[in-house]
Amino acid sequence: MFTINDRPVVRLGLEKAQAKLISQYMVKEFIESGTSPRMVQVWDYLVELPGADGKPTRLTIQTKGSGFQLPQPGNMVPVVVNRRRTKAHFDVDDPSISLSAQYNLGAQRRKEKSAKAKAEFEKKRAGQD
Repeated sequence: MFTINDRPVVRLGLEKAQAKLISQYMVKEFIESGTSPRMVQVWDYLVELPGADGKPTRLTIQTKGSGFQLPQPGNMVPVVVNRRRTKAHFDVDDPSISLSAQYNLGAQRRKEKSAKAKAEFEKKRAGQD
């Protein structure tokens, strides 16, 4: 990742930003069939972020499923937005809202802790305690 004007750029034309969560509602709920049927909810979220011209811009973000743990309306959420600020989506790499990012962060921490414990074990086994 690199930065343009001190803002992190995810892909060319996209940048990370903070948006205010204005409102949310469940669009529909259905059962997704497959090997193990599950209930799926589709939600629309209204977010507000500074526009390219500095005026606030409101955008709708639609999510399917439960991959995010979002705060109550009125709070700030991390988003990824296009250069013209006409499209946005929630930042799936931010562990403050993304369940998959939280899992990956936890897995990385467990891996580091395990490596440290193994190094200490090997050090003691070699008699260097």
